[in-house]
Amino acid sequence: MKTLLRLTFTLSLLALSLTGCKKGGSSSSHHVKPAHQEITINITAEPQTLDPRKIRSLNDANVVRMFLDGLTRTGIDGKADLAIAEKVDISSDLKTYTFTLKKTSWSNGSPLTAHDFAYAWKKSLTPTFIAPNSNLLYVIKNAREAKTGNLPLSLVGIETPDDYTLVVKLDHPTPYFLELITHPVFYPVNSIIDRSNSYWAEKEVSYVGNGPFVLKEWKHHNTIVAEKNPHYWDEKTVKLNTVTMVMVSEDTGFKMFDANDVSWDGSPFSAIPVDAIESLKVAQELHSTPALATGWIRVNVAKTPFESQKIRQALAFSINRKEIIDHVLQGQQIPATGIVPTAMGVTDTPYFQDGDVERAQALFNEALDEMGISHEKFPEVTLTYGSGDRSHTIAQALQSQWQSALGIQVRLEPLEKKVYFDRISKKNYTLALGDWIADFNDPINFLEVFT
Repeated sequence: MKTLLRLTFTLSLLALSLTGCKKGGSSSSHHVKPAHQEITINITAEPQTLDPRKIRSLNDANVVRMFLDGLTRTGIDGKADLAIAEKVDISSDLKTYTFTLKKTSWSNGSPLTAHDFAYAWKKSLTPTFIAPNSNLLYVIKNAREAKTGNLPLSLVGIETPDDYTLVVKLDHPTPYFLELITHPVFYPVNSIIDRSNSYWAEKEVSYVGNGPFVLKEWKHHNTIVAEKNPHYWDEKTVKLNTVTMVMVSEDTGFKMFDANDVSWDGSPFSAIPVDAIESLKVAQELHSTPALATGWIRVNVAKTPFESQKIRQALAFSINRKEIIDHVLQGQQIPATGIVPTAMGVTDTPYFQDGDVERAQALFNEALDEMGISHEKFPEVTLTYGSGDRSHTIAQALQSQWQSALGIQVRLEPLEKKVYFDRISKKNYTLALGDWIADFNDPINFLEVFT
């Protein structure tokens, strides 16, 4: 069965969709053994790691979710459901969470305990351990101080009174904590395996997980094969026997889908070619679902002429987002007139008018007067972005709109993604096209990016 998805799933929906996809016939009755069910998907690139503490990219997080499970997981309604946790008791001051764990096993058959959670979390908070998402743990009492080396790990608010009880003390009430811990950095790690082999996550022969699938085969830069985990606590709901993940470009992946060599293409691992969207809609092969994501443009305010707030505002107001959605993206996205997606219900009204060219031009002219330069002397600006068909098409649309509305010249600079992120981290850019996809279902995840 072929499936295309246009918009990024909230991450738990990935597993639910995989569970619902079949290849090789419909399910049999309980008297007959079901047919072997499998799916092939394109994850586009080699995962940098399958260690939940070390992941950086969304793609890697999605792959890790096949092999590991946490205390909670995101349900079909977008809210946190209990997973490895059988129950949770929350103190009256909302700062202490006591989790009682189910009696579950690792994929090697050994028992999973609260100590595995505590070990993994504290390891992420070790000052010398590289854990890109360790900041998500900072809601825990003394976690930030431990990571910066100002307090010992023994004072972090993580306790294990017994093998199946995990007590977490927070620095302050955190209403979204159960959603937060759906992130892979809060997953457990088999402490015995990790202590004996710090490279356990690099090969299938040493990989140990507790998720719906086990890592059967990993041909680096080629394929990953996952098979159903018989030790998974919710094994009865997993309908797939095998998931094969290929690593090819988005263009090649779409061609493979067209040739029936890939069963699933598009989000959350790849992007469907823009020029194919309309025909896929007509053929009713395109399926979409809302995503907690916002596309934006980073502005380096230390670079001329973007020290000027009015110049920044002029560029923002002159963008016609609806036009880009209708004629470029074609995926029924919502114009972003705020940082937090409207689906989160923070506000019902936009913060500014989309495509307000008149206001943009007035601000632009005021800024030029304040800077004492003419339109003709306004410098060419560079828009940097990660190379790819979708990003390039968006960049071209922005280039055209800014030239038309404000008369400015924009040079497009596509970069290989590794180079792009390196440039971003070093603030070596003027304007940079990017986006943010929620790590968990709460508005704070968008707002804290700027703290």
